[in-house]
Amino acid sequence: MSIPPFPAHQAREGRFVGTIRSLRPHLENTMRYMLLRRSDPAHEAGLPISPARRAALVAYTGAMADAGILRACEHLLPSASGVRLSIANGRVTRTDGPFAAAHALIAGFAAIDVASKGEALEWAARWPPGEAGAAEVEVRLSGCPDGCADVHAAEQPGASGQRYAILLRSSVDLENEIPVARARLDALDAHNAAEARAGVLLGADGLRSSALATRVRLASGKLTVVDGPFTEIKEMIAGYWLIRAPSLQDAIAWATRNPYPVGPPVEVEIRQLAELHDGAAVFTPELRAAEQHMRTHQLDAGMRAQLAGAPVPR
Repeated sequence: MSIPPFPAHQAREGRFVGTIRSLRPHLENTMRYMLLRRSDPAHEAGLPISPARRAALVAYTGAMADAGILRACEHLLPSASGVRLSIANGRVTRTDGPFAAAHALIAGFAAIDVASKGEALEWAARWPPGEAGAAEVEVRLSGCPDGCADVHAAEQPGASGQRYAILLRSSVDLENEIPVARARLDALDAHNAAEARAGVLLGADGLRSSALATRVRLASGKLTVVDGPFTEIKEMIAGYWLIRAPSLQDAIAWATRNPYPVGPPVEVEIRQLAELHDGAAVFTPELRAAEQHMRTHQLDAGMRAQLAGAPVPR
């Protein structure tokens, strides 16, 4: 498989910031992949991005939108604003961020529909690197091993509240894709559908075992591709829910009562997603223009959204 080098104008910059909405529904004869951008100290510190990085990010996400593959893009705020929950037998243990080991955290992600894993890897290899010239992107096949229903988010223009990602931490059972009882999956599907109709749930999906995953790393100008499975199970994500909630406390309450298809115990990480108003240093006129470009591009193609309000990864 041929992995193209980073374009020269993108090689200096590298984490996604901003908000870009994809209006492309899932197409037949494609596979959905999640490109998970691992964090770094600059992201965790909330440092502003440079104009060159902004330009690289706009060009990269714009290229995905123009190619018709972009399903969603999200940028996560630093883990200092996040929490982790351990849920077991009616008890909830909360740990506030920030969390150690920036490389084990997710800074953002993109969901893309492509014809093959090779195509997904090529896009991952083009992800602009960070301020230090390095980047790590984990390419994961989306979906539930035992099948789960798609989430069809209700359109609610001008909805208030913050958006949060509920990231399900992996486990030995999830990594080994131990079958889940159909009754649990049916209960989850029903809950997801009700929350989506209420305008709370914006999107959700599972991620397959890391045995099917690959990591693409750029460091010191060298591109490295490492195939799974990976050993650091508790650092990996097995699925996610995107919700809209009035506050972090409401997001915690939602995550606590969510009928997870696994466990107990269940471990989740709650991270706030970036919005257009989160800071002028992040959301520039260029990024706003790129967002409008992609919305127009997809609407003209007759597409409509199933994931509401999607920003950009880091």
